Amino acid sequence: MKGLFLVILTISFALSSFSQGFKMHYSNSFADCFGAVEVLDYNTESHVQFPGNYGNRDDFMNMFPDFHESNSVWLRLEPNLDGKLEFEIFTENNVDFSYFLFKADDNSFCEKLENDKVKPVLYEMSSYHNKGASDEKENFHPSIETKSQDVFYLMIHTNSTYEGKVRVRYKRIGKVSRTASVIQDFRKNKSGSFIRVRIRDKETMEPVEANMIVNGLGKDNALFMGTDFIFDAARAKDLHFESNTPGYFLFVKDVTISKDADENADVLIELEKLAPGKKLLLEDIKFQQDSDEFVPIAMPALKRLLDFLAVNDEVSISIQGHVNAPDIENNNKIQKLSEDRAKAVRKFLKSNGISPERLEAIGFGNTEMINVKPKTFEEEESNRRVEIVITG
Repeated sequence: MKGLFLVILTISFALSSFSQGFKMHYSNSFADCFGAVEVLDYNTESHVQFPGNYGNRDDFMNMFPDFHESNSVWLRLEPNLDGKLEFEIFTENNVDFSYFLFKADDNSFCEKLENDKVKPVLYEMSSYHNKGASDEKENFHPSIETKSQDVFYLMIHTNSTYEGKVRVRYKRIGKVSRTASVIQDFRKNKSGSFIRVRIRDKETMEPVEANMIVNGLGKDNALFMGTDFIFDAARAKDLHFESNTPGYFLFVKDVTISKDADENADVLIELEKLAPGKKLLLEDIKFQQDSDEFVPIAMPALKRLLDFLAVNDEVSISIQGHVNAPDIENNNKIQKLSEDRAKAVRKFLKSNGISPERLEAIGFGNTEMINVKPKTFEEEESNRRVEIVITG
């Protein structure tokens, strides 16, 4: 992240309804095709941290008999370019790595990959030198011919347990198109009622190419990438949306769908850019009473924070613990509890591949309660929180 700015993400321990009964698969999702990190800026390098594992599935199980995925990251590229795309991949500490570039012909690419129905358009097996596609660099593949709507997936792999960063530098040659609203219609019955989903930048209302997980369409945790979608209303239940898009805050929203078969629905999703002073509420991170042990329902929110840090890999944070203890002076016990809860969040992130150099854990005891004289259970719960302050 260039420059130093302050962003506060607030994790409260208040009970919420949106995550109840919602099942997600989280384990280092950016190591799988379905969790590919979206590349939004081709004028700067992409920095992604190797997770130390291959995620939920060996994506290359049958593609290459002598190749087994062990530690990988996935990037999704939509360069909006009529021309040629060049890229260069390199790692910190000169680690050996392989790469595989795929061209996606439709939104079912990751499913086709699971069924071994796709092949890479470019690949290079394990070696220590920088590699990629360029018409100017020696020992590189030629640049990639692209059209404005082309989508590519880039998988970078190392056989080591390395958990440092891999970097990708891009060069677009030709006519670059502005990101436009592209409607993807998934309806089987074009004459029936429908749900239209639009994803926009909250400030500019421009279309945003986003990663969006949708639950309630008949297939759990369906992943969509784009700006606008249309679905059959008849197939939809109440919908749950989650987005973790680089450069934007995490987004979670529940939408109740009308049971009226003749009624259409329009869902506007506004993503908020990371900016100084902004706050994000992640609910359901709760602890056992007077303890730093998480309760089971805390896991989804912790995983969202983990994914946020994985996607925004330049971010360093200070994890700040707070305790609800009104009418009592801050003492060693209260102070230690706030510190231990912050350290518990830090330990979780560290154990899931986030570099400890990016994580600071401190406690404030009861010195910064939101409600100094809480009168309700909700006000007490709002004091039991962890604030995540982005420090760089």
